[in-house]
Amino acid sequence: MLFLTGASGYIGSRVGERFAGSSRRVRSLTLADDPVDPGTIFPCQVVRGDLTLPGSFDAYGEGVNAIVHAAAAMPPASAARIRAVNVEGTANVIAFAKRWKIRRLVYLSAAPPRPDADDAYAASKVEAERLVVESGLDYTVLRLALVYGPGGARPFRSLVSRLHRIPLVYPIAGRGRTRLQPVYIGDVVRAVELVLSTGAAARKTYNVSGGTTVDMRELVDRIAHAEGLRRWRVHLPMVLCRLASRTLSRLLPNAAYTPDALLGLAQDADLDHTRFREECGYAPLTIDQGFARVFGGGEAVR
Repeated sequence: MLFLTGASGYIGSRVGERFAGSSRRVRSLTLADDPVDPGTIFPCQVVRGDLTLPGSFDAYGEGVNAIVHAAAAMPPASAARIRAVNVEGTANVIAFAKRWKIRRLVYLSAAPPRPDADDAYAASKVEAERLVVESGLDYTVLRLALVYGPGGARPFRSLVSRLHRIPLVYPIAGRGRTRLQPVYIGDVVRAVELVLSTGAAARKTYNVSGGTTVDMRELVDRIAHAEGLRRWRVHLPMVLCRLASRTLSRLLPNAAYTPDALLGLAQDADLDHTRFREECGYAPLTIDQGFARVFGGGEAVR
C-alpha cells in the first residue's frame, strides 16, 4: 500500500490516479477542511489529518510499504505556516515511517533549493531535504522544476491566467532571463513510478525537469502563441517589484506576489536530469511535445 500526502493537490492527485489505476492500494492524507475529496478522484482510503498534527494520521500506517510525500505549503502562506508544514510536517512523516517500519520514502522537493536559500519556501525545502537525507530511510528526493499541465499547477496556471486577464502587454519582473526547464505533469508522475520501481534510486536525489530549457521571456511568448494571443512584454525594474510586493503583502496577506515569491522568480531553475536518465531511464517530453498535450488537447489551463 502507498501512503500519499498532498493527495488533493495538483501533483498528488495525479500520482494517486496513476498508482490506483495500476491496482496499487492508496491511502491518502488530506486536510480535514479540504473541500476536495481524493476519493472522488481515484480509488483510495481517505485519511483526514494534518501533517503538523501527527496524532491525526499516526494510526494509519498498517500495511503501508512506501510513502510519497507530496504535500507542501508555499506562498502566499505565511513563513511560519510554510515552515510548519514543510519542515515540521516532513519530520512527522519521517517519524510515522519509522514507527510503522516503512523503509521507502519519496519526497517531492523543488528547485532550487540552495544551501543559502534566502526565502522562506526555498529555505524550508533545504531543511526538509536535510531531514529526509539524514533519516536513515530508503529515501529518494525528487527536485521538481516548474510543473505544467492541463489545469495547472498553480504557478503555471497563474502565468496563463495573467496572459488572459491583462490586455496587450505582459509585465515581467526584471529582465526575464531567469532560466527554466518546465516539466510536464505526466513526466513528474512517471518519475515517481521510476524511483519506486528502481532499486538503484534508493538514497539518491534526482532532478526532475523537462526536455527544453527556456528563459521567462521565451516561456511567456510560447504560451501566448499557444493560446492565440499577442502580448508585448513589459520589463519592470526588480527594485520596484520588490517594493511593490512588500507593500502588497502588508495590505493583502494572501497576495500571490509576496517578497518570497518574487525572489523565487529571480532564481534560475534549469535542472540537469542526466543522472536520473542514466540511472532510472527518465525521458521527459520537450516543451513542444508537452504544450501540444496541454494546449492542443482542448483542456483548459486557466
